[in-house]
Amino acid sequence: MQNPAVKSALESALVAIIVAAACLWLLISATQEGDPTTARVTMLALGLMGGCCAHLAFMGVALKRAGRFVLPWMLLLILLFPLSSIFVGVMLMNQDEDASKQDPAERAV
Repeated sequence: MQNPAVKSALESALVAIIVAAACLWLLISATQEGDPTTARVTMLALGLMGGCCAHLAFMGVALKRAGRFVLPWMLLLILLFPLSSIFVGVMLMNQDEDASKQDPAERAV
């Protein structure tokens, strides 16, 4: 079973990236319709930026709660944004399962 604090942070990161994806979808749709209003484009762009920043912040919280080094993983998350988020999320989701499969004597060392 996974650490509830890490799971909560990962769920919040997922919600944040869904919000960012929705804002991106609406932003692309607004520009395809013709001449979108400046206010609409600005609000959707701010929502996209806020969702991405919140996603990265929650991923950093999840890494910290999992006991990982935050700085190298955050650099990876920023430089390789979409793919690294998936990789880090899967790694953190399977972290406790890997620890529970180890022999208790190995964990004590």
